[in-house]
Amino acid sequence: MSTQLVPEEEGGRPRRVLALDFYGQLEDYSRAGATIEYVSADGADFPGGLTCLRLLGDHLFCTGTRGQIHHRGDGGWRQLPTQFATAFCEEDEDESDLDDFDSWLEDFGHLLELGDAPALPRDPMERDAELRRRSADWRAHMTHVREDERFNQLLAEFRVGSVNDLCGTGFADLYAIGSQGLIAHWDGSSWTVPEQVTTAELLHACRTDQGRLVLVGMHGTIVTGDISTGFECLHHDVSEGINFNSACQYKQQVYIGSENGGLYVYSLETGAVEPLLEGIPEELRDATIVDISSVGSVLWVLTPWDLIRFDGTAWQVIVHPDNG
Repeated sequence: MSTQLVPEEEGGRPRRVLALDFYGQLEDYSRAGATIEYVSADGADFPGGLTCLRLLGDHLFCTGTRGQIHHRGDGGWRQLPTQFATAFCEEDEDESDLDDFDSWLEDFGHLLELGDAPALPRDPMERDAELRRRSADWRAHMTHVREDERFNQLLAEFRVGSVNDLCGTGFADLYAIGSQGLIAHWDGSSWTVPEQVTTAELLHACRTDQGRLVLVGMHGTIVTGDISTGFECLHHDVSEGINFNSACQYKQQVYIGSENGGLYVYSLETGAVEPLLEGIPEELRDATIVDISSVGSVLWVLTPWDLIRFDGTAWQVIVHPDNG
């Protein structure tokens, strides 16, 4: 489920909360009530894969697996062409390794002791012979499967890179990021794909006040730049074992959230990236950060258990009653 707050319009529409589920059902909540619509014309028959909802300017977008990017304009929802995503396929196991008996046994041997499969012989030589027979049967079956055109088409669609997040100013200035270091820019009519600078999965995009992008992702990856000047990986001392999943500018710093690693701070003035350790509440130490946002003069940090507020001077932990 992905959510988006739509601010109140002066003298117009009240504040709303939008919630999008994996299968494209979009719920619109406000004081006036709730409405439901579907992103895809297929409605409830849509196969799904939507993971992110974004409001950029006055334009609403959603993204997901198989390179999906949908835009809601005056005429309703339509899917943008994203052929570029086929060049950023998801990583896949080397299936040729499974043609080797030892590799096959390591990956699948434990499954032979489960379910309704005939018990393996106790005699070591007979057991080895039976395992090799089953391995040969499996290879023959997979050879047949790989020759199935429909299967290969479905597999190719499944492996198309995911679009994990969007940022920009609107329909004519849209950035998409995702699998295998995917970065692409839409100018309202066509996509531009800059030179690839990383193969790491990029998970979140942040646009600074100066119009530069800060993109964060797996293995401690931070990418900065824009479509005009190009992109580059930011060099820092953070371990590759840290996965970044969110980022937000607050004053002259970009606060970056991680999985099980708490908060990090990227200085826009010095370029340094450091873990935030001093003066923070215990609830933020080694925490999993779910989301970071900045509203007015306040930075908000959400963890699985707490909502934490920072006004530039002091931190305040707001505990949900059910999590107390």
